[in-house]
Amino acid sequence: MKDINQQLEELRIELAAQKFERGKNWKGYEVYIPQYSKPVYIGLPLVVLVKNGGARISTADESLDYLDFENAESNAKSLYEN
Repeated sequence: MKDINQQLEELRIELAAQKFERGKNWKGYEVYIPQYSKPVYIGLPLVVLVKNGGARISTADESLDYLDFENAESNAKSLYEN
């Protein structure tokens, strides 16, 4: 089995991303968010999920669930700051 860095590099190339930014852990996964050199206006906001030494691209449902998770945390944080 390939190590996690090799897997991430292959997925970065597959997604045509410039690099990954580490996201917040979600449902037991480490999350990596693709970063692109130009804005992307089409498609779902796919992320890469890592668990138990394996990396994979999220499903459409997982992508939307992770986006909801990030937004909920961001909204809760801003409530406490105001």
